[in-house]
Amino acid sequence: MAPAGDLTVPVRQCARRLRAKRPSRYSVDTMARCELCELRDYTLRYCNFLNPVRFAILDCDSCDTPMAVLGEHRAAATEAERSFMIGVLTVVAQAKYGADGFVIDGVMRQIPDHCHIHARPILWRTR
Repeated sequence: MAPAGDLTVPVRQCARRLRAKRPSRYSVDTMARCELCELRDYTLRYCNFLNPVRFAILDCDSCDTPMAVLGEHRAAATEAERSFMIGVLTVVAQAKYGADGFVIDGVMRQIPDHCHIHARPILWRTR
């Protein structure tokens, strides 16, 4: 067996590990997952917050605009959570689009069951 930190693990060992970790077709892991819950790092991430509310601001992979994503799977944030998320999202949007170059869009089009809010450029709908 290769020592810890050695990246030259034989292919057979990797294949065995993958087979061992593959979920059965009846397990919970095979159910559809929420893309926003996973929050993979494949788009630009501006910031992460843990307090007073857990959320992240990152670029939406569908429309390439900054969005605030609630850190837990809920369709709606409380008014206080939403207000704080919009405040931080506004700072990011002002840096990206200018003070008057964006609108806050709370319509959750593609993933309606996980709270997220977009900051869209003014001319977004005409593209």
